[in-house]
Amino acid sequence: MKDRDLIALDGKLELYARDGRFLGLLSSRRNDPNSIVNPHTYGNPNYINSIHYQHGIYGGEYGRHSPYNRYCLCPPALVFQQQYLGIVTKNTHVLTNGLVIIDPDLIVSIYTNLSSRFADLDTKRLAAVA
Repeated sequence: MKDRDLIALDGKLELYARDGRFLGLLSSRRNDPNSIVNPHTYGNPNYINSIHYQHGIYGGEYGRHSPYNRYCLCPPALVFQQQYLGIVTKNTHVLTNGLVIIDPDLIVSIYTNLSSRFADLDTKRLAAVA
């Protein structure tokens, strides 16, 4: 899966832990409560079900289901229309059953950058109206 695929699927990919826990929507919309860039929910480093939460099982270097745990045997999966598309992990040796491995930093970077672009566009639109 390439960067452009992730961009094209903005707002359509879901992230699930292997235990079935929903971990957020890959969306650049900061105001979407399910977005991994929403600072109040799934993008919040203090939200327990966020991959950004360093001390939980879904985030951090040692979390049992964390994409940032280089030894995680059960990292989160990307789901599109109830189909698994990839595994989000830093563990390059994890069994994937043919699914592509996607670095979590890449995902966060893409949707954070897209979110910033949308925020800039909104600011310009508001300035043009004023």
